[in-house]
Order: sequence, then structure tokens, then C-alpha cells
Amino acid sequence: MKIEELIKHSMAITVASIFLCIPCLVISQESVSYTQMQADSGQRIYEQRCANCHGFNLEGFELAPALAGNLFTRRFGDGSADNLARNVLRMPPNEVGLSEEETAEVLAYLFSRNGVEVGTTPVSASLEVLANYTIPAQELIDQRFTPRLPSYATNGPVLPISRLDDLTPVTNDMLLNPPEDDWLIWRRTHSNLGHSPLSEISKNNVDNLRVEWTWSLPSGANMMTPLVHDGVMFTLSTQDVVQALDATTGDLLWAYQHNIEGDYNSESKKGVGIYEDKIIVGTSDIKLIALDAKTGRLAWEHAVDTGGELDHRFKSAPMIINDKAIFGLVGQMQVAGGNFIIAIDLQTGEEAWRFYTIARPDEAYGNSWNGMTLEERTGGSVWTPGSYDPETNLVYFGPAPTYDTVTMREFRNIPGTTSDALYTNSTIALDADTGELVWHFQHVRNDLLDLDWAFERQIIEVPFNGEMRRAVVTGGKAAIFEAMDAATGEYLFSIDMDMQNVFSEIDPRTGDKTMFPAAVLQPGEPTPGLAKNGVCPDALGARNMQTTSYNPSTNMLYIPMQDTCINNLTGSRWQKYPDVETEGQWGLVKAVDLATREVVWTTRQFAPPASGHLTTDTGLLFRGTIDRLFQAVDQDNGNVLWEQRLDNSPTSYPITYRVEGKQYVAVATNAGSYFANGMERTTGIVNPPSGASLWVFALPE
Repeated sequence: MKIEELIKHSMAITVASIFLCIPCLVISQESVSYTQMQADSGQRIYEQRCANCHGFNLEGFELAPALAGNLFTRRFGDGSADNLARNVLRMPPNEVGLSEEETAEVLAYLFSRNGVEVGTTPVSASLEVLANYTIPAQELIDQRFTPRLPSYATNGPVLPISRLDDLTPVTNDMLLNPPEDDWLIWRRTHSNLGHSPLSEISKNNVDNLRVEWTWSLPSGANMMTPLVHDGVMFTLSTQDVVQALDATTGDLLWAYQHNIEGDYNSESKKGVGIYEDKIIVGTSDIKLIALDAKTGRLAWEHAVDTGGELDHRFKSAPMIINDKAIFGLVGQMQVAGGNFIIAIDLQTGEEAWRFYTIARPDEAYGNSWNGMTLEERTGGSVWTPGSYDPETNLVYFGPAPTYDTVTMREFRNIPGTTSDALYTNSTIALDADTGELVWHFQHVRNDLLDLDWAFERQIIEVPFNGEMRRAVVTGGKAAIFEAMDAATGEYLFSIDMDMQNVFSEIDPRTGDKTMFPAAVLQPGEPTPGLAKNGVCPDALGARNMQTTSYNPSTNMLYIPMQDTCINNLTGSRWQKYPDVETEGQWGLVKAVDLATREVVWTTRQFAPPASGHLTTDTGLLFRGTIDRLFQAVDQDNGNVLWEQRLDNSPTSYPITYRVEGKQYVAVATNAGSYFANGMERTTGIVNPPSGASLWVFALPE
């Protein structure tokens, strides 16, 4: 049968019958055979013609099925070889198909990657011949994908692996003091400043910034921060897809997709960690896995013990501290007993310690839950990576509020108890080696308005009473920013950005807050009746997951904010201080001098912020907005110096890095988060309902 007839015959078979059929029952005389020469040639052909869809690790993406491992065995194992050949003959779609010889060689390569022993008899591409041979089934294994082998020189495109070959291990010392060229941690350093010393891109030339390359990510709502090391970029996307890209060209080096076990939401994670020669990933089914940084091969995995709870989630990126991956979990009303922070020993892959963010009844501060049993206590989610101070060896996190506002507002009059609800809405400082609580500071007791203090903790040297103090600085949804001594937790000061009408007074000695009487929820009252219009801010916050950035050379903190007041009667949104000049301008940036604690400048725009802030030593501030803009503004006054319209909202965290002396700026877009979707409805901005991309910018040569 001619190859043209084979293709015509194969096209008559529907996609469903090809990929979902039970392997044909045939009387096969022996297992299929192939030669090593065929497999070597087949690898070259596969990488040129097939890898763009099925992945260089044969892992598959979305509609392109995996061609190695368990999925291959389930579909083709113990079946006749002609079933696989029919699939290969149809590929690549919408292109000229493979020749008969190429088809045979690709089959040989697939056999070699799926445990079929090499032989001396070449494989044939004839369906009639292949119908007499069986593909032996392999034992189902836990490893998802086998490592990618080095590419061979060809006359066509060569797989770009040189940067992987030069990849060096990332040590603890490098993580404590990251190289200027790299971006190794969520906010570049463990101090979470969101600031880079790179200086090639400046206020003088930023208007020349151009798109260097783009890369389509799996469609979904994730808040991914790419990491860059030695010119290789590592990304984490929805559906637990990890990809390694050449950071100068966007060429795919390897990809891995975790097999999510169970019905879990797989979106809105903030990225991966990097340690030695491994990429550390928190998965949607609550595992920590380690991938070989050069190949994407699964090295090990650890299933986190959640006590049988199925509603925990990873949302933050793992922190790598002292050979440990440290991260918190989130979970809402369904998680009885609340959430926890955990450390996994990266040398053994086993749990080193955990700290429960909801105080247990029989432990310290366990009497702060209004007499509730442990099963009744909820909340304490950890949405954001923590920070770390090597001087104190403390990690700092910010657990979110409780979700049970009904029970917590009841007056139970139980002696020896309070309704403070520790450790919600607190900054907690834990010993990085043991997980023991060293100090805590609760920003708001018994928060019933969902005004989280769950965002980044920044470690900053600030002047206080005539001396410099090493402080932890953070702000909640009410846009009140507070500083605590990093070693002791002593309250230093608060700065109210004047975006709220909930708190009437802050004690300058202790930080204790007094609420307006109308803001105190009573039993049975659904919403507080603040002012004549309602609450400022509402649950979306005057600030949210969009991180601040701090320039240590100028003492300036740059805060992305938005008006999110809500009318108590109509539910419509309004601005706290509406006037003719700012009406309808929902988005704000405020620059605050932490030395004087004064707002230096404020800018407003129609669209609320979408991304975190990124500052550089050259006086630039990079930010994204809900209306799909990515901008560079002047740190001195907030003036927009450059902007680029993107394919979707950049609800993520921009980075900058340098490879071979050239500086790049990168940001990811996606289909939106809870915050982005809420602000789109508020403003009437319409963004695409799906899609996600990575955008990378640089100056022209």
C-alpha cells in the first residue's frame, strides 16, 4: 500500500476513535522491533516536526497527548503497532505529512522512549506489517516524564540546549545575596523589596524599549513570577505546567506537566523555587516536587499531610531557606482548624516542621477564639510568600482573617477567653530552623470585614526616634502600613494612606486600632452602615495582591492602590473622595518616604493596578494595569515614560534580569484573578476571557 493510500485511509478514522479506542485485539506473533539508528534519526525528526505540540519530553499539552510514560502505556501498550502508526501518519496537523521512512524512524524513537528493547530488525511504516506486531506494555510508574536527551546536529533547526549545559547550581549563599543578573526569588531577594540594581534601561532610554520575544502560556488565571538563572527562565502556569525557556530568545528548553491527582483548582500560583540543581514546585494536589533543572526530570516528590482535608491549596511560591522549602497553605470555610506553614527538608524530601496559623485550643493564644472548638475555627490562609532575615534567622508571614464572622461576633462571656482570633491578620516571626514562634504582632483583632493583612512583608532599615531600626514593613487592605522591629516585634509606627473609613484611631504606642462604631458588626447584621455611602474599602481592598516596591537608596515605598468603596444600599462602587478631577479614576499609585512617613506624590488613572511594582536603581518603576497596559513611570513624580498594550491583564509580578550584558524586563499576562475580574466589572473594562502570555522587553541593539 502506498504512503498516499495510507494517509487517505488513516484520515477516515475520527480523532475520537484514534485516541479513545481500546487497543485492537490481534493475533500478534512478536513484539515490535527497531534499530538504534532508526531511533536516533527519529529523535531528530520528532524534535523538528512534533515537539512543538507534544513537548520535547514527549509530555504533551492540552489537546496534544503525552507520548511517553503512563498515558502512552494505557493507550498503546499490549496493542498492535499499527494503531500508533495511524496516529503518527496524521501528524503534524495541517502540514505535509511525514514520509514513509520518517514515519518508521519516529515510531522507533517513540518505542525507545517507552521501554521497548532495541533490536536488529528495522521497524516498518506499513500498517499491514505493523498489524502483526505488539507494543509491549510497561509497568505503570510514578515518574511523569523521562529526561530529554541531548540534541543531535541536523540540517534543520537545532534544539537550543546550550544554556542548560552551562546551568550552575544555586547555593544558599546565592539565595541570600542573589547575583544582579539573576532573579532567583519571588521579589528578587528574601527582603521582598521588588527592586533591582540593573541600570542599562534608564529614564533616558526607556522610550526605546521594544518587545524582544513573547511566549504563549497555558490559558488560565495564574499570578506567575518567572525565575531566571544563568540565562534560563523557569515558569509555572495553570495546570501545573513548568517550562524552561532560553531567557534571551523564548525558545523552549524543556517542559513538565504534573499529573494532578484529584479534583483540585490548579490556578493562581506565584511561581517556583530554585535550589542547587533543582526546581522546587508546589502542586495543585498539595505535593512538593523537585525537577532536575537541566532536563525537567522528576527527582522526588513529597505529599503534604493535610490530615485528610481536601480543600487546602498552594497559592504562594516556596521560599528556599537553609536547605528547606518553606511555604504556607490556603483554605477557606471548608478547612476545619485552619491552615499552616510547613518546611520541607530539601536534602531528604521530608517534612522538617510545621506551624499552625490558627492557635490550637490547648496551646498559646488558643483562648483567643471566643470558646470555639478547633473544628469550628477557620482561616489563617497564607496567600503570599514570606520574607527572611538572615540576621535574626526569622521568617515572616501574614496569615489572613477568619471566615466565620458569625460566631466570632457573638458575646459568649466565657472567662479567660477573647475573640482576637490569633494568628489571623498578624505578622508572625518563626525560627527558620525549627518553626517555633518567636514573636507576633496582630494588626487587627477579630477582623470581620475581610480586610486582610496577608501581603508581602518587607525587611527595611527605617529611622525611628533618632536611630535606624531593622523593621518588617507591611500593609493591609485598608492601606494602613505598619513597621515592627524585625528582631522583637516591637511596634514602631503606622502610616494611614487615607483610603479607609473603618478605623477612627491608631494608638501611637501600641498600634491598637479603634473602629468607628458603625463599622463593628453586630450579631445578625449583614453589612456595616458606614457613612452615608458605605464601606471603604470593600473586600477587594484599597490594596491587594499587587505588591509594593521599595528603593533602598531613596527610602521610597511605591504602593499600587485602588478605590474600592461600596454603597451599602445599592452595592455600586464609589470613590472615597470623588471630585470632578478624579471621578472615575479608580487606580492610584502613592509614593511614600519612609524616612519622613509622608506621601511625596500621588497619581491616578482610570484603570486599577494589575501587577506588582518593580523598581530599579535608574529611577524607573514598572507596573501593569487592568486595561492591559504595562508601563514604566518616573519614580520622582509618577509620570508615564513608556507603555505597551498587552494581550491580557498583567495580573502578576514583573521582573528584570541581564544575560550577556543585556537587560530584559518580563511580565506575564493571564485570564484574570478574583481581584482582576472584580475590578473589570467595576470599571467596565473588557478583557479576553482566556489566554496567557509571557512578554519580554529589551532595548534594541
